[in-house]
Amino acid sequence: MSDHQRLTRRQLFLFGLPDYAVYLAVIPVSLYLPFVYSTYLGIDLATVGIVLMAARLSDVVTDPLIGYLSDRTNTRFGKRKPWLAAGSVVMGVSAWQLFTPTSAVSEWHLLIWAMLLWLGWTMVNIPYFAWEAELSDDYNERTRITGWRQALGYLGNVSALLVPIISGELFGYGGMPAEGIVIVGFMVMVLLPVLAALAVWGVPERTVKRNIQPNLWKAAKKMFKNGSFLLLFVSFLLLSAGMAWMSPLFMLFAKFIIKVEAQTQLILLGYFATNVIALPLWMSLSYRIGKKWTWLCGAFIFVIATPCFLVLEEGDMLGFFLVLALCGLAGGNTTAIAYSMKADLIEVAGLRTGDHLAGSYMAVWSLGAKAANAIAGGVALLMLDWFGFDPKAINDPEALDGLRYTLTMPTTLLYLLAIPIILRFPLSPDRLVRIREAFSRREDRRRGAQEGAVS
Repeated sequence: MSDHQRLTRRQLFLFGLPDYAVYLAVIPVSLYLPFVYSTYLGIDLATVGIVLMAARLSDVVTDPLIGYLSDRTNTRFGKRKPWLAAGSVVMGVSAWQLFTPTSAVSEWHLLIWAMLLWLGWTMVNIPYFAWEAELSDDYNERTRITGWRQALGYLGNVSALLVPIISGELFGYGGMPAEGIVIVGFMVMVLLPVLAALAVWGVPERTVKRNIQPNLWKAAKKMFKNGSFLLLFVSFLLLSAGMAWMSPLFMLFAKFIIKVEAQTQLILLGYFATNVIALPLWMSLSYRIGKKWTWLCGAFIFVIATPCFLVLEEGDMLGFFLVLALCGLAGGNTTAIAYSMKADLIEVAGLRTGDHLAGSYMAVWSLGAKAANAIAGGVALLMLDWFGFDPKAINDPEALDGLRYTLTMPTTLLYLLAIPIILRFPLSPDRLVRIREAFSRREDRRRGAQEGAVS
C-alpha cells in the first residue's frame, strides 16, 4: 500500500469491526460492573473500586511488554495480526466469566477475570492501534481511518444497550442492567474472535521500514523526550479520566437521584447515538480547522454540559436525556481525533529517530489511559463512600448531595485542566508537511554523500 493510498470503504469497515466487539464490553465494565457487583452480588462498593483498580496493576508489565513485542513480531501473517487474533479469544472468554456470574461471587472472581479481561484488551488494542497508525501517512486519511473505526466502536456501545432492551421487550429478559450484562457477555465472547478474523483476513498490513529499537528502556526514554507527544498524552489522560470518573457513578445517579433505573439503558442510547451521529460532523470539521481545534471544541462542550447534572431532580427524564446527549456530542470526537493526532506524532518520531516504535507508543498511551481510568473510577467510588453513600441502604439528603457533587465537580475540573495543555500542541497540517520535506532533503543529502563516497 502506497503512502497516500486511500483505503476502500470495504477495508475501512472490515478494519473497524473488532472495535465494535471491544466496545460491547466497555459499557458493562465502566457502567454496570460496579453497580451490579455492589448492588446485586454482595460486594461492598468501596471494595469493588479497590479490586478494579488492583486489576489494572498487571498492565504496568503487560502493556509496555506487548507493545515492545508487537514491534518486533515478524510472521507471514504480519506484525500486528497474530496478537489481535490471540487477544480476541482471551478477552472474549474473560468477558463471559466476568459478566455472567452464576452465583454469589468473591472479590477473587472479580479480580482474576478483570485482570484477564485487561490482558486480552491489551493483546488486542495495542497492536490494533499500532496497525491503524501505520495504515497511512496522509494527515486527513488518518482521521478517516480512526473515524470509521471509532464509529463502529460507538455502534458497539449502542448495541450493548439496544440488544438487551429489545430482548427485554420480546422475551422479558434483558431490560435490567444485571440481565443486560449477561447478554452482552455472550455477544463479546462470540463476536470478538469472529470480527477480529474478518479484519485480519480483509485488510493488509502496510510495511513501514524502520529500525527496531533493541532496548525497551531506551525506547521509553525517546518517547518521553517527545514534548508534543507529552502534551497530547497528558491532555487525553485528563479528558479520559473525567469520563472514567463519571462512569461508575452514572448508574447510581440514575437510580437514586433521577430514579429511572429501568429506563437507564434507553436513556444511555441518547448518549451513544449522539456519538455516532456527531462523529462524521467532527471529522468534517477537522478537515477544515485542524485536529487540535476540533478536539478543543469537544472539551469545551464537556465543560459546559457536566455541571448541568447538578440541576436535575427526581423524574426529570427529559433533562437527563438532553444533558447526556450534549455530553455525547462532545464525546463524539475526543477519541477518534486524538488517535489521529497520535498517528501523526508517531510518524514524526519515526522520521527523527529512524526507529519503529508504533507499538511502544501505543503501549505507553494504553497504560497511561488505563491507569488514569482505574484511578479515577476507584477514587470516585471511595469518595462516594466517604460521603456516606450506600447503594444497599436508604440514603439521607447529605449522602445524595455527595453523589451529585462527586459526579460533577471533579469531572468538570479534569476537563478544564485538559484545555490549556492541548492549546500548546504544535503539530498542524502545514508543519507536518514541512517536517516531511526537511527529512526528505536530509535523506537525499545522505544518499548523495554515500554515492559520492562509493564513486
